[in-house]
Amino acid sequence: MATSQKHGATSYLTTAPERVTALSADPRIIQLLTALGTESDLHIVGGTVRDALCRDIKGADLDLACRFSPQETAARLEAAGIHTVLTGLKHGTVTAVVNESNCEITTFRKPGPLMLERQLYASTIEEDLSARDFTINAIAYSINRSCIIDSEGGVADLEAKVLRAVGSAEERFDEDPLRILRMIRFGPASERAIETKTRTAAHALAAKLKAVSVERVKSEISKILLCDGVVEAFREIAALGLLEFTIPELIPAVGMEQNEYHRFDVYEHTLQVIKNSPPELILRLTALFHDIGKPPTLSVDEQGRRHFYKHENIGTDMTDQIMSRLRFSTDERRTVTSLVKHHMRPLECGPAGVRRVMRDLGEHFDKWLVFKKADALGAKIDEAEFDSRMQRFMEMVNTERSRKVGSVYSELAVNGNDLVEIGIKPGPAMGNILKQLWEVVLDNPESNSREILLAKAKEIAEGIFRIS
Repeated sequence: MATSQKHGATSYLTTAPERVTALSADPRIIQLLTALGTESDLHIVGGTVRDALCRDIKGADLDLACRFSPQETAARLEAAGIHTVLTGLKHGTVTAVVNESNCEITTFRKPGPLMLERQLYASTIEEDLSARDFTINAIAYSINRSCIIDSEGGVADLEAKVLRAVGSAEERFDEDPLRILRMIRFGPASERAIETKTRTAAHALAAKLKAVSVERVKSEISKILLCDGVVEAFREIAALGLLEFTIPELIPAVGMEQNEYHRFDVYEHTLQVIKNSPPELILRLTALFHDIGKPPTLSVDEQGRRHFYKHENIGTDMTDQIMSRLRFSTDERRTVTSLVKHHMRPLECGPAGVRRVMRDLGEHFDKWLVFKKADALGAKIDEAEFDSRMQRFMEMVNTERSRKVGSVYSELAVNGNDLVEIGIKPGPAMGNILKQLWEVVLDNPESNSREILLAKAKEIAEGIFRIS
């Protein structure tokens, strides 16, 4: 790869890396260029070029830029029979739907706040690149000229694994404070070092994150959680004071000592559990929040031992509040809070305990199993010892799963109508009796018969009220 110039005259690399060149032959590009014409000065930009330079990608999402206004871009696409989505029109972006794929085409933009009602458009790709957030995202590929345009030195920073703001970091973060979290995602979360001036500016301007919508913050946090460098990313989030403006409930966990069962403080343990969890959002959100209830439940006994009694209950409520604030979906909240609530359930619980865990977790049980190992390996436990415990637990699980379909997890052998027949009236008392009958069956599945349960119901009822 030819060496690019940085912050000076534009460097047109005469030989584009094969992966970037291949992008220009993408059938979607050919169709779009045919519709827009060479006078559009169409370029592949941003993350599409960055990712192509870094790794082999197929079927990549396409980010494009051109000199046409968004209105003209949309008109030409529609005239060519290409469906367009105009939801990003006020920010200069048109989405073209080509081969069932969304391709974003943005008009060249001048530097300035990204949330303006009316964008200021540029006439050249170089000026557009000078308005982008980080140098590694400010690399373009000219389809007309078949060359990489790297006027901000992004290729060199990619090779050096350095994240650097384009131009003035203060100006870039002031234009859109979300870029501070994007700095974390493209920096340590992606295993790149943050250039000193960029990091300093982010630290100084951290409070500007208060002006960013919670939906955008949620999106960045979610993406960071799924990155390979998630541990370093969240260490940096804490070090730069970004927790205060994202998830302040985690601040007390930083540096909080635990007890003899843990190698790390609460925050570092949390990060290790995130790392141990598969890169699936639900599991990593569970890891992020599972011990968030520890700081408010800390107690120290007479021997100086630290305890966090019922922290999972407090943590469940806190998790629900945080996820609601960040606008996670109802299903995401329910799943994560269920996993947080039950994450302390032990593996050494016997057959009845297994049945209760399976009942209480329901459809989330398999995720709970995965999370249990991630959590255990973040504490003081030998992996071989944990695997032995899990093997014994799974033997009991498999026994329960081999039971005839329609067993203790689906329905009792009696219902409310049966209880009415023996003189128990509908109401709270009946609900309590049915709940206790479930516990009877969970302790002994063989008791799930009409005869046994009706006898037990009478016994329970006699302790509540007299049956006439």
